[in-house]
Amino acid sequence: MLDAAWKLPISCHLPLKVVTATVNSCYAVRAMAEILIEKLGSAGDGIGRHDGRPVYVANTLPGENVRTNDDLPNPLLIEILQESPERREPPCPHFGRCGGCTFQHASDQLILDWKRDEVALAFLQAGITAKVEATIASPHAARRRVSFTASRNANTGDVAAASAISLGYKERRSDALVNINSCTILLPALAAEIAGVRDLCRTLLRGNEEIQIAINLCDNGFDLAFDLPQLPNETITAGFVRAFAKSPYLRASINGDVVIENEKPLVKFGKAQVALPPGGFLQAVRAAEDEMAKLVTKHLGGRKRVVDLFSGSGTFSLRLAERSRVHAVEMDGPALAALRSASSVEGLKSVTIEERDLHALPLTASELKPFDGVCLDPPRAGAEDQCRLIASSNIKSVAYISCNPSTLARDAVHLIEGGYKLDKLVPIDQFVFSPHIEAVALFSKKPSKSARSIFR
Repeated sequence: MLDAAWKLPISCHLPLKVVTATVNSCYAVRAMAEILIEKLGSAGDGIGRHDGRPVYVANTLPGENVRTNDDLPNPLLIEILQESPERREPPCPHFGRCGGCTFQHASDQLILDWKRDEVALAFLQAGITAKVEATIASPHAARRRVSFTASRNANTGDVAAASAISLGYKERRSDALVNINSCTILLPALAAEIAGVRDLCRTLLRGNEEIQIAINLCDNGFDLAFDLPQLPNETITAGFVRAFAKSPYLRASINGDVVIENEKPLVKFGKAQVALPPGGFLQAVRAAEDEMAKLVTKHLGGRKRVVDLFSGSGTFSLRLAERSRVHAVEMDGPALAALRSASSVEGLKSVTIEERDLHALPLTASELKPFDGVCLDPPRAGAEDQCRLIASSNIKSVAYISCNPSTLARDAVHLIEGGYKLDKLVPIDQFVFSPHIEAVALFSKKPSKSARSIFR
């Protein structure tokens, strides 16, 4: 019989395998010494120490005293002996097992402060002491973009019929798929379509394969992009098209090719309306996109010619073109085609485009010379080589949007060494309940001594 100390509080929403193991056998989970959680790590786990070594415990908060199993250095939480006052009841029944969210057990303010501190730490580790603004919050149920995994007979740990389709997210640190019927981070209109998307997946799945589904909720409806390990045959495709024709969705693509399109998915960037290409990138939360755009357009609003690097379909280019001439550079041809088509709207200044891989071939100092403003929104790897070249230019203002504080800080070093001043650094909590951090860094070029007038 289990000792009372092994009882698992229901509010912890622990992974099912831990609960099952503990209930079935007291030998399945072996206790170790109690651990005091000192802080949150960069992945969102609580960090404590055991025998002088760091221990990382998911679903814990600073100040909590916990008991875990002995699977070091990432033991499973068994019991919370002393709760943090910042702990709250997770709003999602899948939390703890589903790997989609990390922080549903924590107060909003604790996570907003932690994300600000993470940005400050990344800059400090790069040698920059930066003033970081308070993190801008996003609504909880606001995601308009999501990616699901679907499979038939997935290893979910659930007893299901042979024909059942599982759709959801992977478990944390596992390839097991968590089948979901709800998701608290999505816009309600998107969450309501989980069952409908699952039914469409039924027509495509063969055997035990997995498929990926990316969904954008655009201004006029849903755009679905399916990624399959192999292209479907004619019979499967025909069955899928028949099922899709009965759905309310706008378009479906498979491995990048449009299979059926009832209407082009549209989204507005400022005054312009863009027809997104299949699987086109869309900022996950509209409110977060608007906050980023406000910071960028205010900082670059006085510039006459702006180059927008990694422009995508024009999230920032089209807004900047309301006041400045813009040159958009991007390696994704379909995204640029969508941008070019949207840029003809009345009220925008000239927008030119260039298809180019900026990682392999960044803009040179001479190519940057015509511009007095730069906007860049690179992928997580950042844009180190490009920032070195920007640093050697005379461009007056730089707005850098990043989803990775570490590469943002690394690239900021090159700009600062090149004579730029960090004017503002703002974290944005676009990805609520997750450790991912969006940030906007604004830089301005300090006048060189040789350029100063002798009369100053």
